[in-house]
Amino acid sequence: MSGISYRISPPVPDHVLRKALLILGDPAAQASDWFATLESRAIEAVLDKSPYADAHQVMEGLLRRLEAEQSQESWTTAFERVVALTYRFEDRTAIAARAMLLTFDELSGDGAQALAQTSTSASIEHLIAHRLHAIADMPVDTRAAAWGDLLAAVERSKACPRAQRLVPMARFIALLTEAEQRPAALAVVSASRNFVINGGWRDLTDALLKSVPSNAMATVARAIVHPDQRLHSGDMYDTIDAISDRVDSMPERDARALLEHLIEIVMARADFAYLTFSPDESAQLLDDLRSTCRRCGFDDLAGTMAEALAEVMDDYKVTMMD
Repeated sequence: MSGISYRISPPVPDHVLRKALLILGDPAAQASDWFATLESRAIEAVLDKSPYADAHQVMEGLLRRLEAEQSQESWTTAFERVVALTYRFEDRTAIAARAMLLTFDELSGDGAQALAQTSTSASIEHLIAHRLHAIADMPVDTRAAAWGDLLAAVERSKACPRAQRLVPMARFIALLTEAEQRPAALAVVSASRNFVINGGWRDLTDALLKSVPSNAMATVARAIVHPDQRLHSGDMYDTIDAISDRVDSMPERDARALLEHLIEIVMARADFAYLTFSPDESAQLLDDLRSTCRRCGFDDLAGTMAEALAEVMDDYKVTMMD
């Protein structure tokens, strides 16, 4: 029933995997209907119809060969198509995992799906990590273009269910020239808007701010908290917390203006009225920002924070009395 075969299959020859990757990355077949071609159907037939053990071996072989074949022309095209096949193969992995759990209740189905998703995520993250290592070995003047190609491929393949997956991309920005760092950080923020991303924003914000010059930090921070990002309240909380930790490294004028902006966000005013911080969360953020203002020598702003904190507490008391 599961499609799992326990016979030992011979390894898929490297030349077969290399040929498959050349087909997957064929520059002449970059049309959106590539997955309707005969070559695509042949690969899909192996992954969909072969015994699970054989299909899994082919899928793993494609992933490992792509990690190793960093010099392949149109590598990012192959990456996008291998990622698509990996997502497609996730259903078979879930079925196999559920069979191994030996139970068939609803909880076992959820557990099997979680295992399959974890496997898919690990595979994609390994591909990204290997590609970034390869880009790091390239000449400095070619890194930004190769990094941008990878970011675009990740964006097109919708391969970011959590902001955490963009963290390695953000950390790599420090290896670009200083002039390239700010545009690269903003490109990551822009790309993130094309995903439904929940969680991981504290780490991503921290990585982005650490990867740009101090005079670009405030610009990047404002882009992250821009209302167009539509960050959930929990993610916005983590983002503001991460920004607060880095304010000291910004030029004084930028830091002051940014802190004033963060007050508006915490108070959920204007474009941020959609946020639903709890009174405890608002109070904690305002208290942290007040401490940051004092640390930076912005005593007047610290006073404004204290007034906002008192307003939050007053509203909370009214709510409790009602």
